[in-house]
Amino acid sequence: MTYSWTIVSLETIDQVNGEGVTLSNAVVKIHWVKTGTADNSSKGSVVGFHKLTAASVGEADFVSFSDLTEATVIGWLEAGIPTELMDSYNTAIQDKIDSQGASPRAIPWS
Repeated sequence: MTYSWTIVSLETIDQVNGEGVTLSNAVVKIHWVKTGTADNSSKGSVVGFHKLTAASVGEADFVSFSDLTEATVIGWLEAGIPTELMDSYNTAIQDKIDSQGASPRAIPWS
């Protein structure tokens, strides 16, 4: 299974960090889609969001909004989403792939 992320949108605010510095347009929420592609090219996706805070980010480590890259934001997702939650996303993707081709049917005695 190969996974990929699509960043749908970002929410920002001006946030004061622990040093008392205002960090302009700090990303506080990432809206995303995670897609899994199986070896047979079947795909499944889950949609979600991840909340962030820049309150503990030092001014020297802060990435300004205009300098963000997709790789940076995906890195935040992969580092910030707990393993158990990531596993549940991957399971949901696998379940969607497994159910492809299945047809809902009325019960035979109705």
